Formats: sequence, C-alpha cells, structure tokens
Amino acid sequence: MKKIILITCLLCNSNTFAMSKSYHANMDNSLWFVSNASPIQCTLAHKIPRYGQAHFEVKASKQINLDFVLQSKQSMPKTSVATLKSVPPSWLPGKVPEEIEKVKFYQQFDGYVAHQGAWRMLNELEAGQYPTFYFKDWYNNDQTTSVGLSSINFAKSYDEFNDCISQLLPYNFDDISYSILKYNKNGIQLSNFSKKRLKMIGDYIKYDENVSVVLIAGYSDSYGGRSHNQTLSEERAVSVKKYLEEIGLTDDKIQVAAYGEKHHVADNRDILGRMQNRRVVISIEREEI
Repeated sequence: MKKIILITCLLCNSNTFAMSKSYHANMDNSLWFVSNASPIQCTLAHKIPRYGQAHFEVKASKQINLDFVLQSKQSMPKTSVATLKSVPPSWLPGKVPEEIEKVKFYQQFDGYVAHQGAWRMLNELEAGQYPTFYFKDWYNNDQTTSVGLSSINFAKSYDEFNDCISQLLPYNFDDISYSILKYNKNGIQLSNFSKKRLKMIGDYIKYDENVSVVLIAGYSDSYGGRSHNQTLSEERAVSVKKYLEEIGLTDDKIQVAAYGEKHHVADNRDILGRMQNRRVVISIEREEI
C-alpha cells in the first residue's frame, strides 16, 4: 500500500514538473552582445530562446545608473510578483539558489529591475551564476515558470559593456535641454563659459537621434535703439548657430529667432538687470520613445 502511494506521489510530482516551463539559453545558443555603444547609452543584450530578449542599459548621467529589462514575446496579461534568484549552473551540484529580490511585473509592461538589483544580477552573471525569474504564468494555467539568463559567453561582451560605460558623458538630456548665454554690452562674442556649454550641447546632440529641434533665441537690453538692438539679438543668435555647426551639428535641426528688446526678464533701469536681458536662450526639444 505504501509503495502504491509513493508511486502515485512521484507521478503527481512528475506531472507538475512537466506542466512547468523553463526558458533559458544553453551551451549551444547562449548569446550576449552590446547592441548600443555610444557616449549617451550602453546596452548589453541577451537572447532567451522561445521567450524573448533581456538587456541591461546604462545612460549618460551625473548619477550611477543601471536598468534591466526583460522583454517577452507575449505581454503580461496581469500584474504579478516574480521572485528573482541567483541559480548555480548544473555543473555545480550542491549549491542552492539564492534569492536576490521580489520583482513586480506590471500588466502590459516588460519586466523591470533597477539600480542595485540590476547590478547584483551582473555580479552574479560574472560569477558564473544564472539570474532567474520565477512567476506564475497566466498562459500556462498559473503554473510556475522560470526565465533565466545564462552566464555562458557572458564575459567578453561584459568587458565591452564596461568599456562603453567608461566613455559615457557625465550628463544627460535634462542637463543640456535649457541654457542661457550672457553677453557684454553691445557684445556678440561667445565667452569661454558659453563655448564650453555649447560644446556640451553639441557632444550630446550628435548621438541622440531623438532630438527634434534646437531653438536659439537672441535678446538685448533696451539701450541703443530698437533697430540696433534687433540686429544685435540676431547676430548673437546666429553666432551661436554657427558655433554649433562648427562643432559638428547639422543646421536642419537648428531654428533661430531674434526678439531684440522684447521679453525682458529683468529691470533695464539697473546694470544687473540689463546684464540679464542681454542673452541667448537655447531650448532643445526631444521626441520621447
């Protein structure tokens, strides 16, 4: 009787295991590659056979950052919680999986791990471990499904990824999207500060294909006559445009406007106010993806 019960339980466990699904690359198809390498973004990608693709992404910024995205061919039908574990490879018997963190997979969105959790995943991969997500799969009658990253063939692409990170710009789009350049009385020459600022803008825009337009607006104070000030504001704006072109920007994204004495931001009756009004404002618009 005990043998019959034992055999029945083993069959139940076997059926349960068979109903579970596991997605991961093996020795023959584990592929890692750097899919994006520029001074504004580095992306390390990994294909997961039959499931989709995963990638790690670091963007240009003043802050240390890293995001991990798990892209499935089938979108999440409902929000659920997944357990992320570091799983030892099959050739290391006796070593048990270690939980990294709980991750919420949101309905209709890709799986996402940010900051320290994502860095932990990279560290585990570097150590030869397999970061693996476990969750109940709605498409498979809520059976436990695992989706794992393979550390096979990881090292070389990871070295390339780190090389890319070391070349990232130390600022992002928000840091250069709005700038104000100041001028001396009747001046149109760019100061050293203004040139450095424009160099930052140029270095970023050259690599960001989503930047749609660079708006350059010239202004003056109210001293010297309206016609003179209008011309002065135009010359200031045009000189900024020319400098951006000299450092590699194409003029198809640059728009120039001049407003002369209009739109003052400070009182023209004192020196400090007039200094604030003698300016060129650079606004950069970007199409969000």
